[in-house]
Amino acid sequence: MGIPTIRDRVVQAAAKLVLEPIFEADFADCSYGFRPQRGALQALEALRERGARGGNHVLDADIRDYFGSIDHELLRARVERRVSDRRVLKLVRQWLEAGVMEDGIERRNVAGTPQGGVISPLLSNIYLHYLDAVWQRQCGHLGVLVRYCDDFVVMCETAKDCEEAERRVGIILDRLKLQLHPEKTRRVDLCEGREGFEFLGCHLHKRVSGRLLERGIRRYYLQRWPSVRSMKRVRTRVRELTGRNRLGIKDVRVVIGDLNPILRGWGNYFRTGNAAIKFQQVDDYVVERLRGLLRKRHGRNLRAGQAARWSSDFFHEHGLHRLRGTIRYPGRSTMPRPDTAPVSRVRETRTHGLKGGLDPGSGIAMPGVQ
Repeated sequence: MGIPTIRDRVVQAAAKLVLEPIFEADFADCSYGFRPQRGALQALEALRERGARGGNHVLDADIRDYFGSIDHELLRARVERRVSDRRVLKLVRQWLEAGVMEDGIERRNVAGTPQGGVISPLLSNIYLHYLDAVWQRQCGHLGVLVRYCDDFVVMCETAKDCEEAERRVGIILDRLKLQLHPEKTRRVDLCEGREGFEFLGCHLHKRVSGRLLERGIRRYYLQRWPSVRSMKRVRTRVRELTGRNRLGIKDVRVVIGDLNPILRGWGNYFRTGNAAIKFQQVDDYVVERLRGLLRKRHGRNLRAGQAARWSSDFFHEHGLHRLRGTIRYPGRSTMPRPDTAPVSRVRETRTHGLKGGLDPGSGIAMPGVQ
């Protein structure tokens, strides 16, 4: 992780406005990360739709130390194919070779690109566009490639195709002077729900359609829900906001106001999958944490039967966001390209909704609890 100075961030943002439309014209449809009008949910939907038509074997790939292994010469050569302005090329070279200050000591980079830069996601996509292009041109018959920045999977029909896909991906990455992580890269058998894999914060697994099973038809569809890691992260955020350091807050509405953006943002990210059970688990956990907070705050002054009033409905009546019942299935997996290339977008983060979400009715005052 490297955070550029404010001056560099301003210049990188200006350069991104110019460079992004140029390279957007070349980028493949299988790339979803840090691109205008494309995102993680569309990548997940592309996998779901492909899984419904087969796709029983998946190459779950992981690139070893991707951002620290990008070759500067290769990256500059790929930028120079579309950009001839020497001033812009000089800026790119300076950003790649910029030193990093650690404990007062400056260290020069000979490879890689810092993850904290405004222009770093674009440079990352430029570098891995070679993988997208070669795959679609020469290896597309083996399976569907879905890539989000340096995270990607290949969904294949057969185990043999999946094995061959791993071999060819290794060859392509070798040309980019990159390597697959031998321990984290694996081939997954989705047939009849045998195995699953994690991608972009979700666990993807094939399950039998209950409606079809009632009619005697046994058909498997690819479903997704929050991964174990995603569940742990949201619980950690809830626990931080309902800990003992919050006992001094007299009005529980204040705590609920802090929790709602976290729950809403996290829920908006995962609500397009099959997360009903996970949403109920998070709802129950939040209510239990709030109930425990009120118990500790009242202490010995807790009256008989008072804790029984602190039910889930009680907290929801006082403004707590409810995840249950918010599942919404998206329409298309990919969005049509606009007539003109967009020039900018807000940078995405891999927080999977934990930065919070918007509440259309946040202006309504709710009564407090004493």
